[in-house]
Amino acid sequence: MRSDQCMDAMTEDMSHRLRLEDLKIAALSTGVRVSDVALEHLGGPDRLTVHEYATTGGIPLKVAGLDLNVPFDEWYCVDAELDLDLVDDSLQIRHHGRSYEIEKVYPLPGYVGQLDGVGNPIDELVFTHIDRFRLSPISRGCAYDCAFCDFPGRVSISSFEQLVEAAEVALADPVLPVRHALISGGSPGPRDEQRFGDLLVELVASLAPRIEIDVMMSSSSSTSELVRRLVDAGAHGFALNIEVESRGAAELHIRGKHRRARPYLDQTVATAVELLGRTGRVRSLLLPGLESAADTLAGVEHLASLGADPVLSPFRPARGTALHQRPPVRPTLLREVLDGARQIVRQHDVALGPRCLPCQHNTLTFPWDVPPT
Repeated sequence: MRSDQCMDAMTEDMSHRLRLEDLKIAALSTGVRVSDVALEHLGGPDRLTVHEYATTGGIPLKVAGLDLNVPFDEWYCVDAELDLDLVDDSLQIRHHGRSYEIEKVYPLPGYVGQLDGVGNPIDELVFTHIDRFRLSPISRGCAYDCAFCDFPGRVSISSFEQLVEAAEVALADPVLPVRHALISGGSPGPRDEQRFGDLLVELVASLAPRIEIDVMMSSSSSTSELVRRLVDAGAHGFALNIEVESRGAAELHIRGKHRRARPYLDQTVATAVELLGRTGRVRSLLLPGLESAADTLAGVEHLASLGADPVLSPFRPARGTALHQRPPVRPTLLREVLDGARQIVRQHDVALGPRCLPCQHNTLTFPWDVPPT
């Protein structure tokens, strides 16, 4: 191939990537409008999603090789740049005059609606998204009252036996086969912290021989030691989320967590990076849209300097949250954050997370952001 042909091919590839980035940015901003014909073809809204978590209440689908979780039934979707329609028996998404065939619409887990041995809904304890299940030791409530989350309330910690039973159901589900798992959910109060940490260690030790398992948890004076215990038990990685960088945004949106957990976050991250390296196995989430782009990028710098992969999960004004009526994030802000964050992570030998491609479905990350292994 001649040099001019190579240049043309590279330019076209870059243009294609930029179009896909703009498509995903639009999806993460205002979601998609679904035509009545397409919605009927898909079986109706109840077959598409369960609003069990603020950032996963959209349609899980694959388009142009990208896994996306796209809001479709929220109030702000009337302003969506994307349209999903049925064209000649093919589901397609249109964006700025271009059509993209939807390669797959992921189903809900096969166990939705099932009860466990004591009569509780299994999907309150475990829920699968694409190829990862989330196991929630705290099935209801959270010690914090973050404004973007729908978890706040009295904490209820499930038993080890209930959680293992739920995990077994997810592991055996033929509808959505799983490749890895994440323990996450609400955070305990100080009175329950030791019991909760012991439960995490017990769960990881039980499940790690069978499946790669990460742990998401908030920080405290004891979490650096807990990280060591979890790694010894077989934990693959950690999600130690900061959410926002600026004090003003933290006091406004995550006041309780900021005051109790933030003083210990850096040391917890540093301990995890010491044990697992700058390999993407330690990550921390930021929510673009709850503070200025400059503050979010300062958060990227902060996390990257600690050796963690920053995860950009755009704020979503989800139902059941205090910020339900807040406008979604503007695409221009997301583009500014994405471009700036890419420059920062390169300087610190980390990457934008997550590095698992299906788990990028609700984050401002792309397959080409993952470093070669």
